Amino acid sequence: MHPKRLLILFAFVPFIINAQPLYKYGSFVIKGQVKNYKEPLFDFGMTTYLNGVTNSVKVQANGNFEQQFPIQNRQNLYLYLNDDALSFTIQDKDTLILYWDEADFKNTFTVKGNNETRTKELTGQLAIWYQFRTPFMKLNDTLYRNTNLTTDNKYALINDLFNRHVKAAIDPGYSNSRSSTLLLLQLYFQYAHVLQSQGLIPRYNLKFIKDSTHPNDYLPNYTTQYEDWFWNVPEYKDFMFDYLRFTRPFNAYVPYNNIPEKPFNPTLDEYHLALANLSAPNMRDWFITKSILLGFEHYNFTDVENVYKLAANTLTSPFLKDTLQHFYAAMNRLKPGNPAPGFSLKNDQGKLVSLSDFKGKVVYIDFWGVGCGPCIYDIKNTVPQLHEHYKNKDVVFISICVDATESEWKEALKQYKLDGVNLIAEDWIKNPVCKTYNINAIPHYLLIDKSGKISDNNGPGVNRLDLGSGQNPIDLLLK
Repeated sequence: MHPKRLLILFAFVPFIINAQPLYKYGSFVIKGQVKNYKEPLFDFGMTTYLNGVTNSVKVQANGNFEQQFPIQNRQNLYLYLNDDALSFTIQDKDTLILYWDEADFKNTFTVKGNNETRTKELTGQLAIWYQFRTPFMKLNDTLYRNTNLTTDNKYALINDLFNRHVKAAIDPGYSNSRSSTLLLLQLYFQYAHVLQSQGLIPRYNLKFIKDSTHPNDYLPNYTTQYEDWFWNVPEYKDFMFDYLRFTRPFNAYVPYNNIPEKPFNPTLDEYHLALANLSAPNMRDWFITKSILLGFEHYNFTDVENVYKLAANTLTSPFLKDTLQHFYAAMNRLKPGNPAPGFSLKNDQGKLVSLSDFKGKVVYIDFWGVGCGPCIYDIKNTVPQLHEHYKNKDVVFISICVDATESEWKEALKQYKLDGVNLIAEDWIKNPVCKTYNINAIPHYLLIDKSGKISDNNGPGVNRLDLGSGQNPIDLLLK
């Protein structure tokens, strides 16, 4: 990549604002052929403006497949193949033509588009994915595990990989094209998000490593709101959402005359943050909607419900208002005081176990996964004491694994010696139980009282239960 071309590319960005059909749905097609494939379908994930979605492509007996799916503007697609997630950027009217032999995936997998230019873009994305998938994962793992890294060390690691990724990804022959502009923005905000998650912004910012042929280092300004980026760059939305939520001018509160802090309600805080900071109505409405959806999954139901009622009179987008209304109707079934939706799942002995089997007892449900680090940490370090503390009391601990096959789950049960009632909900977000209880992230906890009613649909985690107080939520339900 020629550095001067890169400078022109970013300088051009502010002048390419296009009118968008807002949240209008288009479509794309996945077609092709696979050999030696024994499954009836394969899955893919895709970003949307609010939450990711998962879908399946049906494979015929002869290995052919062709299916159309809805899409809004430009999104990221993740093909769940070969025990990995191959990443591509797709858009309305795209056709992805795939071919591979399952017996030799890496040497046979190919992707094409519906024209020569699109094929070149997609094959380039695949090559870059192979090159940087592992380094990017290692970067995040190092930042998480190496507690001896200074802020300067962290920044150097992030900025260096960003530079290498950009130089490998941008084809000089296309550096002034619309697609290359958007690709560069994707990479910039992918790595800016890592900076933000490490608390390095605004002290540190991504920079191009200068040399004699690269005297400038012009990069996007993340403090400016660009609607074009919002509509077309998924990484920009992810960055912007967390940047606004977690950037605070003040980090502490010292009370006067013992005046208490305001009640904990992150969703309400974020509602006011959006009103105060986002000038573009489309971006403001999107942020508020996404925050409320997230709030219902993590915080006190009534607190979030009150923000939902405020937003109903604030949002101007028919699509977002309708989305929130439908989501609220579904979540209202999980409102504390409502009967807990019934379910039956298979236990580690192969027998069906129903929630109704435990009526008359307090039920603490833990949705977990064998690939979930925080879940495993709690199972090894906190769960044994919790179960021992409530032994011989009217409490049932149900652990529902969502991310593993039956054999993987049973192996994990044996390895971690997890007692209690162990159930499995295979296929996670496709599983009816996970859909009913809106389990999009793990660990997730629920508390159900003795009468079978929901006490807390976002219950306290294992490590937040004060076993010595006699006043934690489980104790209160036992009284």
